[in-house]
Amino acid sequence: MTERSFHPDIFRQPENLERAAATLLHALREADLGRFRADPVVFTGMGASFFSVIPAVQALRAAGRPALAMTATDILEPGGERVGGVYIGVSQSGRSAETVAAFRAIETSRLALTRTGSGPLAEVADLSLPIGSQPDAGISVLTYSASLLAGAVLASALGAGAVELEIGRLTELVAELLERAEPVAERMAASLAGARAVDAVGTGFSGASTGYAALVIREAARIPSASFDTGQYLHGPVEVAEPGVGAVLFGADREVRLAADLASSGMAVLLVTSADLHPTHGVEVVRLPHVPAVLRPILEAVPVQLLTDQLAQARGLSPGSFRHHQADTKLEAQ
Repeated sequence: MTERSFHPDIFRQPENLERAAATLLHALREADLGRFRADPVVFTGMGASFFSVIPAVQALRAAGRPALAMTATDILEPGGERVGGVYIGVSQSGRSAETVAAFRAIETSRLALTRTGSGPLAEVADLSLPIGSQPDAGISVLTYSASLLAGAVLASALGAGAVELEIGRLTELVAELLERAEPVAERMAASLAGARAVDAVGTGFSGASTGYAALVIREAARIPSASFDTGQYLHGPVEVAEPGVGAVLFGADREVRLAADLASSGMAVLLVTSADLHPTHGVEVVRLPHVPAVLRPILEAVPVQLLTDQLAQARGLSPGSFRHHQADTKLEAQ
């Protein structure tokens, strides 16, 4: 039996979110955000850190502020350092080499979000704030959901409007979802036994969840996986729909009909949705409570994490035990 360090982290998220919120809000009270009110706002990062910024970008756009997400490597391409009026970089470790290099190339204001508020990224930023998360045992779980929360809080402070949900209520909803979603994840993992690929599909705020789902399934369960915007998926990628392929869908609109279509083609489908639906043939459903859209990806991550843990266990894998270490992606703290 493999060690389940991933599983305890998943269930530690409610208390970790409480801790992270308290830490970040305390730091924000002391911070001067005046220089970060220039447009456009560019959020950047790599891996799970990059996916965590997508809801903040969507929230600022909805409030009328020009905002976009760019990977750090995109900023390092010619002209990338001149796209934004201000840049906000997220690196859970604070040591992502590409994000640090991007910040060094930027001449406008730079705000760093790292787990502790320190590290090489913080050292080259004009302002650094702590995400406030406990460290992960391996795969990004605690730091990912805490980064989503930090992005939502920061977007609110930069003009996206108040987040109409208290942190205590959010953590209650996460705890409840953990209990409800675990048996669904078990059934879905059984349906994906022997799957050769898994697609993650959604749009808007759920773009964070599609990217994160594809990353953790690929990284922890070692199943080829990819993420798609819903509309883009319908323009060609849907042609893979057949037995032996799985899909995780996020959304309550076109995704509902797509789930039924994919299942009818023989795919195993998990639909994570706020719609009032029940499981149908070939479609497992995790229903989400209604929360502000900027916070919804925190809940959407839960069934993905539980599913990934089940898939990894079935394949005899221990998430966080990596075979291919890339030493040039992380810098050493000075």
